[in-house]
Order: sequence, then C-alpha cells, then structure tokens
Amino acid sequence: MTRPPLAALAYGLLLAAMAAGQLASLGAFERALESYDLLGGLVPALTLTLPALELLAAAGLLAASRADPRLVRVAAVLGVLIALVWAALAGQAFARGLAVENCGCFGAYFAQELRWWVLLEDVYFVALALLAARSVGALTLAPARQPAQPPPSSLSLSRTRSSTLSANPGSACGSSRPRERSPSTVARKDL
Repeated sequence: MTRPPLAALAYGLLLAAMAAGQLASLGAFERALESYDLLGGLVPALTLTLPALELLAAAGLLAASRADPRLVRVAAVLGVLIALVWAALAGQAFARGLAVENCGCFGAYFAQELRWWVLLEDVYFVALALLAARSVGALTLAPARQPAQPPPSSLSLSRTRSSTLSANPGSACGSSRPRERSPSTVARKDL
C-alpha cells in the first residue's frame, strides 16, 4: 500500500483534526465564528458546512495514492480555498482590531487568542495547502504534457540525407542551383 505525498498527508491530517475538533464542540466553534464579526447570518450554516468541507478535502488528500486523480485534485483545491478562508477571517479581524478569544481552527480545542503569530501560522497554513495541492498535481504552472513522440533514429536521418545528396549531386545541401542574392544583400555589398 502506497501513501500519499508527504505534503498531502500532513495537510490532510491537519484538516481532519480541525474538523474533528470543530464537530466535537459545535457551540464553541459557532461562538468563534461569530467573534470574527463578518459572517452574520451565515454562521449557523457554516458551523456545519466548514467542518464538512474540511473532512471532504482531508479524505481526498489522504486517499491521494488510491483515488481518482481528478477527485484528489478537486479535494486539494478545496483545501487551498479552506486555508484562504481561515487566513482571510483572521486577517480582517486582526486589521479591524477585533478581540477574538478563540480562533476556532480546532473548535474549543487548542484555543488561542488572535495575535500576530496566528497570522504567521495562517501563512504557513496556506503554504502547506499549496504544497499539498502541488504534490498531487492540482496546481501546476506548466501546460499538460503531450505524449512524447520517439525521436527519429539516426539511421533514418542518414538515409534521407544520402538520398537527397545523390538526387542533387551539385551541392552539399542537396540543390544544384546557385543561391540567388536578395536586392538588400546586393545593395549592402555595393556600399
């Protein structure tokens, strides 16, 4: 049994732990989301939706070596979006000077007050999400590879060249006609 790439494994485990903590303490998690003072009426829906999405992304990343690659890539992109949501929530709350007693990443567990180092943790969180996505092929900068065509063999090249030369013996390039000079070439030489 093969394991998923290390970054996908680490990020998948982190997302699963976050979702487990949030689901185990839904009340505390809902209060944490409310403390960001941004989501308003969406808080009750996000209290269940966000951990569910984290679990989906975690499952896709943890099954990267066995699952359909397209589903794994979707899970990885979902994981990046989740990291960006958490970073945006923390960033806007910090910029507005809100007092957030529990960031809510793990529900009531590992609660920490929103400080500058939480923003640094979010940068690492986004970086890990990007690495995980890249490790499963979800974020590539290069275009999709075309199937490689075998290079022509040297034997076929030498046969082609020798047949061209034998057909036109007057030139090493295969042409017996002299090369015509363009008017611009003639004009430059006359100067």
